Amino acid sequence: MRALGLDVGERRIGVASGDMDSGIAVPAGVIENTPEATQDVVREAHARDARVVVVGMPYSMSGRVGPQALAVQEFVRRLQEAGLAVDTVDERLSSAEAERALTAGRRQGRGRHRPGKGAVDAAAAVVILQAWLDGKRNSGEA
Repeated sequence: MRALGLDVGERRIGVASGDMDSGIAVPAGVIENTPEATQDVVREAHARDARVVVVGMPYSMSGRVGPQALAVQEFVRRLQEAGLAVDTVDERLSSAEAERALTAGRRQGRGRHRPGKGAVDAAAAVVILQAWLDGKRNSGEA
């Protein structure tokens, strides 16, 4: 079963693709978070034959639902209304983990290259989708 992972931000939506057979998530780009973003995700899910869309839920560090989590919940509702199967996962610190992974192995110090925001968004979507895939595998659903 193929899946699409999303890291929904205010400006961009990081996208990852993966499947239960391989258990591996890979970056699949970025979608601009515009009023058309729901339809863009629907098209991407269909193009990749994804049977489920996994959306990272940005809870606060205390676990509370803040303004960004409310916005993501609304986005999830719109995806479901568009006919997509959606699952959510806690995404706290996924962007920080993604940025660390992208900069691992690069030289530290002067001239250090920081990955672009789009790359971090897509990598955060990989972190989100990979956590979901790992959870499915560990629960015996894979």
